[in-house]
Amino acid sequence: MIPLEVCIDADDLLALPADVAAAKAGGASRIELCGQMQHQGLTPTDAAMGIARETFADVPGLLVMVRPRAGDFCYSASELTQMQDSIYRAAGQGADGIVLGVLDSHNRMDIKALSPLLALAQHLSLQVTFHRAFDAIENQFEALEQLIDLGVSRVLSAGTPWESGLGVIGGLPRLSALLTRAAGRIELVAGGGVGPDNVAHILSELDGFSHWSLHTYSAVLDSSLRDANFTESNLQNSANAKSGPVSQARVAELVANIRAHSLLQVPQGRPFTC
Repeated sequence: MIPLEVCIDADDLLALPADVAAAKAGGASRIELCGQMQHQGLTPTDAAMGIARETFADVPGLLVMVRPRAGDFCYSASELTQMQDSIYRAAGQGADGIVLGVLDSHNRMDIKALSPLLALAQHLSLQVTFHRAFDAIENQFEALEQLIDLGVSRVLSAGTPWESGLGVIGGLPRLSALLTRAAGRIELVAGGGVGPDNVAHILSELDGFSHWSLHTYSAVLDSSLRDANFTESNLQNSANAKSGPVSQARVAELVANIRAHSLLQVPQGRPFTC
């Protein structure tokens, strides 16, 4: 079955245990822990990392965002040092992986700046996901090969340009092309407006590919606590969505829809066993 990753807003420490527990009980394979989701995710606090690890204790899927500020992904020397410190702190709090992205001033992969961060993560036995900074890159096929060569575990993409306001549904042709190019050498994480109502379409369009997963955020928040003017189009841009509690029911519905599609893919004549 295609794994599901749930993004968790880590700013409310009192609500965080319940949010992580809801994602876990709903069937999430991984969580991505982020602070300040109004800025599309920054590095969470040490306290948040510790709480998330305690609640997600027996699941090896705690990923921590490493992003020192909002805005672009071209970082100064001091910001890169700050990112190294964040990687150490994430490892110290028991994270299984980190999520980061580093580009140059022309929105190309900054290999020189990225390499020491990846080396540190590897030294600390942390998996690495390259986040949606990837969607700000013009030549994504070249960047994909670079990430593979660097040993990055995963790359998150909507298949649509960063800050375009478009999500996965509009990016399915590009995601299909990226999966073809990756050929199982790196895990592609499809994220940007993924929810129970559209996941069947996403799965059908990407059917036949392996080594990929899904990422969700706004679609699994408790809908009763969203802003009154919230619409489904807001799901394409997490910065537009009201932060709120994670709904175990919504996570479970999404996982159930993924599982149902997986069951439909069992070849005829071959018995299915759990």
